[in-house]
Amino acid sequence: MYISLLELNPRSRQVQSELRDPYQMHRTLSRAFGDDRSKYVEARCLFRVDEDESPRRLNVLVQTKTYPDWDSAGLPENYLTRSPQTKELNPVFRNGQLLQFRLRANPTVKRNGKRLGLYAEEEQTNWLLRKAECGGFKVLHVVLKSAGKRKATTNDKTATFVAVIFEGVLRVTDADKFAQTLVSGIGSAKAFGFGLLSIAPAEG
Repeated sequence: MYISLLELNPRSRQVQSELRDPYQMHRTLSRAFGDDRSKYVEARCLFRVDEDESPRRLNVLVQTKTYPDWDSAGLPENYLTRSPQTKELNPVFRNGQLLQFRLRANPTVKRNGKRLGLYAEEEQTNWLLRKAECGGFKVLHVVLKSAGKRKATTNDKTATFVAVIFEGVLRVTDADKFAQTLVSGIGSAKAFGFGLLSIAPAEG
């Protein structure tokens, strides 16, 4: 598994456009795997935009199963503020392990064949607890922060997504299943910047 850090230039018109429509960012990032769509599917690409307002910094974290070729991605000259940084990760998990986590997700539920966004904090929390139960981990502590709504256009159709940032501490309950969850991501709308689960050793 590979993690890439891309520092975006907030003054770039393309960056500004892609922040308004994350599917366009998805298309830009996919070029790091060439024109063969099967290569992109194989990469299992997940990404998340993290923004720091003071001073304003825009970072995109990109997780892939295969190595991304950013030199061949054809990124515009002013798209980044520095060269992409990529490192390989081969995490090994154990049952009972405690980890800090960060997840930007699109909590939804299917009703009558339609996928509907969840807006109440209690519903969003319960959504994460359900995902954890089938994802090989248990949430011990979590703080939610609404990231508003995101719109994206594909095939001339505009979709609206609920964006929530979850941060907290988890315990691994099934190491193999958790490893699969990390690669697959959590929830829907992964092509729009949702689902990437970031982890770090828990303090203490």
